[in-house]
Amino acid sequence: MAKKQKRSPVKIPEKQPVFKDNPLYNYGMMLLFAVFIMMFTTFKISGDDDVFWHLATGKYIAETHHVPSEDIFGFVTQGQQWMPFEWGWDLITYGLYSAGGYTAISIFRTIVFLLIFFIFFRIMRKFGVSYTMIFLILLLTAFGIIDRLTPRPHIMSLLFFAVLIYLLTEYKYFNRKNVRILYFIPFLFLLWANIHMGVLAGALLLLVFFISELILFLKPDKFSTKEIPALTKKEISLLGIISAVSILVMLVNPNGIATYFYAYDHTKMKLLETINEWRSPFDSMFSGGFVTNIYKFFLFGGLFVLYYSYRKKDIFPGLLYIVFAVYSVRAVRFTVDYIIIITVFLAIALYFIICGFKSSGIKNLLSVNPLPKVLLELILIFMIFNIPNDKLYLETLKYYRVSGFGINSDFMPVQMFDFMRENKIPETGQRPLNHFGSGGYLVWSFPGAKNFIDSRNLNDEIFNEYNTLIGKGPGFEKKLKDYDFDYSIYLAPDLVRVPKEMENSIISYFSKNSDEWKLVFWDDKSFLFLKNEPKFKEIIDKYEYKYVTPYNFMYRKNIIDDAVRTDPGRVKSEIDRKLKEEQNGLIINTINNTFSKNLNSN
Repeated sequence: MAKKQKRSPVKIPEKQPVFKDNPLYNYGMMLLFAVFIMMFTTFKISGDDDVFWHLATGKYIAETHHVPSEDIFGFVTQGQQWMPFEWGWDLITYGLYSAGGYTAISIFRTIVFLLIFFIFFRIMRKFGVSYTMIFLILLLTAFGIIDRLTPRPHIMSLLFFAVLIYLLTEYKYFNRKNVRILYFIPFLFLLWANIHMGVLAGALLLLVFFISELILFLKPDKFSTKEIPALTKKEISLLGIISAVSILVMLVNPNGIATYFYAYDHTKMKLLETINEWRSPFDSMFSGGFVTNIYKFFLFGGLFVLYYSYRKKDIFPGLLYIVFAVYSVRAVRFTVDYIIIITVFLAIALYFIICGFKSSGIKNLLSVNPLPKVLLELILIFMIFNIPNDKLYLETLKYYRVSGFGINSDFMPVQMFDFMRENKIPETGQRPLNHFGSGGYLVWSFPGAKNFIDSRNLNDEIFNEYNTLIGKGPGFEKKLKDYDFDYSIYLAPDLVRVPKEMENSIISYFSKNSDEWKLVFWDDKSFLFLKNEPKFKEIIDKYEYKYVTPYNFMYRKNIIDDAVRTDPGRVKSEIDRKLKEEQNGLIINTINNTFSKNLNSN
């Protein structure tokens, strides 16, 4: 009987993808994403007072050729220690403003973010990540950092994070022989140390890289692979020297190591507890927000980075994730740093895992299948068309932001400051009680003027004094006299929505003490009170609102009712003047509609 031959198992050929990779879809995503970023990073300055004192500082440095070490803007805090460690940014933005106003600053901001996303794109493509996966992650990244797109010095840290990651990954994974690429790192840190304190997080990133390479060097049998070999003794020594030099050049700034002690002391201030960006990202006030949810996706998505790190025997991404995940939970402001730092490695890890699936369906869907690419392109087109009209922000995301260039006059007291400029209020008055959110705008708008407080957070003492005054705390009346304020500006962007703010704040005191404090300007978001002193007599006589005020309308309507009967001409004159100044003002139109019938009958 013939011996049965053993049959070889039949090899089933892999199903070939139905689609071929068409580069036109990829180019389309690249172009549309770039246009999206241009639109996404072009919006008006709203409630960000930091922008203005940075500009005022840059102007001071440019004109005096001196970086101050004491406060130059506050009439109470003048002479107290203040180190503008972001002076490099201040000079850059003042130079931009001098050349092209707020538009130039906005364009510069856009260029910074285009560079960040381009660098990330380049790194991901070098790792072979598909275009679809790249733009999915980059789109999530863009929305995850939406709160930190304002034109302030931290955006340079985000750019420098991207540059540093590019230099390190290029050297480690693609061009180990090109040692010269590492020589750029000390120069990067020199620049960084004079622009933003994010350089400390940059130093931590560099340290994580050096430690991971040192572990590979010490334990090559356990951790290194042919694909990612350990550094030689000469290479690890050079990396150590470059890392040490990078740390040392951080001391090359106007105040040396004192800069970092000063910055550290600032993080211990009690007032930071009242600022949202210093709260934990897991605080209940942030729950449910789309920005927080994206951060959590990146945070817990880092577990995929750990898996990738384990499978590839590559310590660096896993260690980076652990260190910066811990770093990010400290405060909301650090979550953006984390997202920027982990973006590339999350995309690489996810694509690595997908490519490891037995079925090639998902990989093909994310690489050659045009359907997800077309969907992404349609989403980008939708957003590009709905950013200029603010529908994406206000309707889709329920997020307050106004597209365009310059200052958002619905949020910043532009009209009030125009009135102050026309009537030379800051030249006449010297000691303003200003709202916290307008101190920087005050010293920028009126060179030489002094403020009471601004968002530089100089010390807890001045902040506590401010809170007592603004909130009518115990002893506030004595403090008003002791500080000898001669005018007061109050910014209330939510006044129409939350009119109770008037009753709970110093506005109610000034309004009830109209013999001493005179309201000469108001609108839907701001108030200007002048102390009843001879130097302001001409302005008070011409512009005082004796009856028609938001506070009277909300809490003392009887005063306006009585004036309509006894002094109708004055009431009508005040309403007409306010309507002329603010034709579309909600409060003045409501007042006019309420009293116009009785005024006309008189």
